Amino acid sequence: MNKVIAAVDALKLSESTIDYATYLAQEFDSHIVAAFLEDMVYHERPIHTGDAFVITNSLQIDTAIKKEEQTRAASRKKLQAKFNAEGVHYNIHTNKVLALESLIKESHYADLILIDENENFSNCDPSKPSQFIRSVLSDADCPVMVVPREFKQVEKFVFAYDGSPSSVYAIRQFSYLFPDTEKQELEILMITNNNHTNNLPEQHLLKELLKRKYASVIQTIIKSNNTNDALINHLKSENKNCMLILGAYQRSTFSRWLNQSIADVLISELEIPLFIAHK
Repeated sequence: MNKVIAAVDALKLSESTIDYATYLAQEFDSHIVAAFLEDMVYHERPIHTGDAFVITNSLQIDTAIKKEEQTRAASRKKLQAKFNAEGVHYNIHTNKVLALESLIKESHYADLILIDENENFSNCDPSKPSQFIRSVLSDADCPVMVVPREFKQVEKFVFAYDGSPSSVYAIRQFSYLFPDTEKQELEILMITNNNHTNNLPEQHLLKELLKRKYASVIQTIIKSNNTNDALINHLKSENKNCMLILGAYQRSTFSRWLNQSIADVLISELEIPLFIAHK
């Protein structure tokens, strides 16, 4: 049984995170730790430019604090009701003060972090992905599964492969967490600008690895000079709900996330779960 950290913001509870956590628990026998993250500089009251929220007396402070406590309590109750009804094995952690620091510390003792792509734990960060998500992807000590706002049953797993160590590492990490199942298809996808190749890099080694983990894998090679566009177009053309599995922080164009535009495009353009693993 794997330990999955479901990172949630109790002030705006993500239904998608709850649904994907339930899916992982039921489909892959995962144990869910619902981490209710808080941050001392993040509050339910939104900050609007030119119309800042100003607290002028202690009564307003008390009222605001009580409202946030009620919102958090309602979120915990809703999550518990869902998990209890679905038979999910779970614990609840309440992590206060610094949301990012708490989540990174949790990642040292977890197999996977599950988080909504829209989480930001900020009143003034409208970017997508937010700085919070970018920091989690960079600093987490376990793979991260970034999920879209709407839950969809996963029908196909797509491995982004380019022969780099990071892409192979992501495949291995994914296989440890998600064993073979007849309910989903699996595809190895490579995008290359080499018009003269019809084989995957280190193909014999890759096949040896995969045949011990999965019964059947589809192989797809797309020849294109624009990796991002080819990847997005391929996944958008799919008639099945996919999850994309990829490595991070290597020199290959296909798996490098240090170039922020790649992360921006994948998270903003693809409304599918992303499984991201880095060493």
